[in-house]
Parts: sequence; structure tokens; C-alpha cells
Amino acid sequence: MMTDKFASPTGWLAFFVALIAGAIYPLAFAPLKWWPLALLSIATFWWLITDKSPKKAFRLGWGYGFGLFCAGVSWVYVSINTFGNASPPLAVILTILFAAILALFFALLGWAMQKFFSQYSLISRIIMFSLLWVGLDIARGSGFVSFPWLYAGYSQTEALMQGLASFLGVHGVTLFVVVLSCFLSEVVASKGYAQQRRFILPILMVLAIPFASTLYLFSKEPEKEQTLTLALIQPNVDQHIKWNPEYFNSIMNDLFEQTEPYWGADLVVWPEGGIPSFENRVQGLMYQIEQKALNSDSQFITGIPMYEPDNKSIYYSGIRLLGEQNQAYHKQQLVPFGEYIPFTELLRGAIDFFDLPMSSFTPGSPEQEPLRTEKAALVPAICYEIAFSGLIQSLGQKSQDQFTAILTISNDTWFGDSWGPLQHFQIAQMRAIETGLPVIRGTNNGLTAVIDSQGRVLDQVPRFERDVLAGAFILDNKPTWFLKYGYWGLLVLAASLLVSAFVLKKPRK
Repeated sequence: MMTDKFASPTGWLAFFVALIAGAIYPLAFAPLKWWPLALLSIATFWWLITDKSPKKAFRLGWGYGFGLFCAGVSWVYVSINTFGNASPPLAVILTILFAAILALFFALLGWAMQKFFSQYSLISRIIMFSLLWVGLDIARGSGFVSFPWLYAGYSQTEALMQGLASFLGVHGVTLFVVVLSCFLSEVVASKGYAQQRRFILPILMVLAIPFASTLYLFSKEPEKEQTLTLALIQPNVDQHIKWNPEYFNSIMNDLFEQTEPYWGADLVVWPEGGIPSFENRVQGLMYQIEQKALNSDSQFITGIPMYEPDNKSIYYSGIRLLGEQNQAYHKQQLVPFGEYIPFTELLRGAIDFFDLPMSSFTPGSPEQEPLRTEKAALVPAICYEIAFSGLIQSLGQKSQDQFTAILTISNDTWFGDSWGPLQHFQIAQMRAIETGLPVIRGTNNGLTAVIDSQGRVLDQVPRFERDVLAGAFILDNKPTWFLKYGYWGLLVLAASLLVSAFVLKKPRK
């Protein structure tokens, strides 16, 4: 029987191709940033599940997701093995298990597409596939899983579609990436120019909107501008000794020595957990730092854990601001299995990884405000929190009466010389593009950097070195639609596409 399309493979060959297609997807992100591979990967997945049964599409989706997460987040092995003291075989098993569980999101995507929408028209199927992809991304970044990593939109931080993020957020960029990938897949799979040319207009339309958004992003004039002198201290403290009380004095002495020449900067920043002790236990040290800040007219910021004075079992990962202003922020989005342990009764004590230092934090209140200094409002984000676009947008929205910067502190030492910290940094760049706010990023061992309101890196210091990023930076605010309205724009677009998919669901005869 003659068809107008090249048939996709079947059986084990199809599963192997799905596995490889998933494995090339992370190459689109930092550090390689080969963003066209995201399009190729998604296009291949779409081609593979077309015309398959729901059961086969489930298996292919799982294979695709397994390849994706094995290649893309294998860096969790470092924290499990090196810092969790799991043996290499056990660390490999746990890493594979982690990838296998996350792969179920793509298995569900494949199954749902072929179970409910396989008889729809092509345009309706592309719409539903893209909306399901984004919906499952949101689900993966929420609730118990809370792993908002490797969204397709992040591949565009330095590519054609980056401007879309300023209107629709990273999930909106993902939507367009997936739609474009499906159309490209149809072009390649179609036989003959007559079949291929019918996709030219839809592809041009899908490209035109992001292109116009990106042009607008780079032509927009700033609404506020501020010069800030910064001193971002990167101490490069070995994670193996950081929480050992025997090294506390040595760590503090080194930090004071490293910081001394930079008092007088508008902001002096130590990283997440910069002071490896509960704030309540080092009040004398905090007073000494506060006096340094006051005498030099600086604002000092550090990451430090804090506990409730009346209940020491409730403690937070925190930021303390000292100087003319004295404020605290408690981390809201905790790292599963790192800062809190789900199913504590079952897992606590099973292996050292589930007993890492400071792994029973309490999430902070969602009612918290940005930190404020005389020169700037600071949207706080402790490490993992920078990956939650809704959280950053919500806090940023509260500070628009004043010049605003996103302040994120981190300790990516847990993941060694892997791709994880570089992916994390790319996520921070996307937060700048989404909001039109600059990002000030202080870390223990890199990447310590300053990012402008369009996601471009203004300056950074090398990874794995004891160093300071210091200087005067002219920063601006270009508040975006996304900063003002969050994901409402994407919600309206998704609803419109959903209605269109059902209106157009009957295939042409």
C-alpha cells in the first residue's frame, strides 16, 4: 500500500531509536547549547509514536524519557556517591531508578496521545501533543516530584525563541519548540515536495511570533537603571569539611580575609550556607559582621540556616541581610531528598544519602516579601528556587515600586564537575529573560556571575577557584509582560489552542 509518509520503525528498533532520541535532547542545553538538537529529538519522538498503539506508545515514551534523564541528570550520581557515601554500584542503581521514574512522564505522554487523540486531524494532534508536553512539564515541576529541569524552553536562552519567555515564560517557549518540532518532523517524514510544502506556512507562522518577540526584547528601553557596586565572594569550601565543626573557625577566618578589601561595596554577598552554623548559635559573629557592614556603608548578605527560637526542630534554609536594613528570607522550595525526605519513616537511615547534613528543613512562608536596601529591592532565590519561574515572578511583582534585581545564592558543590551546575546557571539566565530583571548570583564554587536583564552574562569568575567577583555594574529593569501577569498569557493561549484542537479534530477525507 502506497503512503505519502515514511513509516517509523517498529519493535526493538523503535525503542532503541527512542532511547537515542532522548539521549541527544540534553545536548541542547548547557554546557554544549546545541539547541537544534532539542528540535531533532522531539521531532523524532513525535515520528516514532505516530500510528502506534497506546501500549507501544507508552513503551516508546518511557524509552525516550529514560534516555533523556539518564543523559541529562546523571549528575545526581555525584551527590549520591561522593557526598551520600553510597557505593558506586548502589549510586548507579539509584541514579537509574531516578531516571526510570521521571521517564514515566513521557510514557504517559505517548500513551495519552495514542489512546485519546490518534484519530484527530494532524493539526489537532500536534496541538494536543504540545499541550500535553507542557502540562506534564508543569506536573513534573510541582508537588511531590518538584523537578523543574530540562524544559525544552531552556534550550532557547541564547537562541531564536528567547524573547517569547518575556511574554509566556519558559513553558510558553517550550510550547512553541514542541509545535515547531512536530511540523519539522512532518516535513522530513513526508514524501515529495507537494506533501512537504503544505507545512511551509504553519512553520513560518510558528517562527514569526518568537522572532518578533525576540526583536522586541532587545529593542525595549529600560524603565529603571541603577549602578551597584558588588562583591560576590566565592570561597570554594570543600563540601566534605563544610559542616564539620572542627573547620568552622578556619572557614570563617578565610571568608573574613577574602572579604576584607571589599567592604564599602553596595552589596557584599556570601553564598548559600556561607556560614555553616545556625544563625541562632553565632549571634556574636553576626553582630561583628553587622558592625562591619554599618561602618562601611555596605549591605551584607549570606546564606545561613535558622531555627525557630521556641522550637529547634523547625528550621529553615535562609538568607540574612545585614547593614542599614536587617531582614531574613526563608527558602520556600526545598530539594526533595536533599533538604527534606519524603516518606521519612521509610527512607531516613537507609543509606547516608538520606541523612545528609541539613536535610530536614521546613519550607518558608509564601507570604514573604523581597529584601530591600536603599538602592534596590532584591528578589531572593536560594539555589533550587531559581528553577521555579512562578515563585520568582510572584516575588518580583511585589517589588516594582523600586529598582529590582534577582539575588540568587547557591552551593552546587554537591554535583562536582558535572553538567548539573551549568544547567542550573542557564536556568538563572532564563529567569532574567522572563522578568526583565538582572540576576546577581553568588555561589560557593561557581558559577558566580552577574547577568543582565536580557539574560546575557556581564561578568563571572572561574569555577572551582577561591575568587571574588567585584566591580561596579550598570544594571537596568525592563519589566516584561510575564513579570506583570505571570502565566495568564500562556493560559489564554493554551485555552484557545485547546478549543481549536477540538473544532478541527475531524481529519479531512
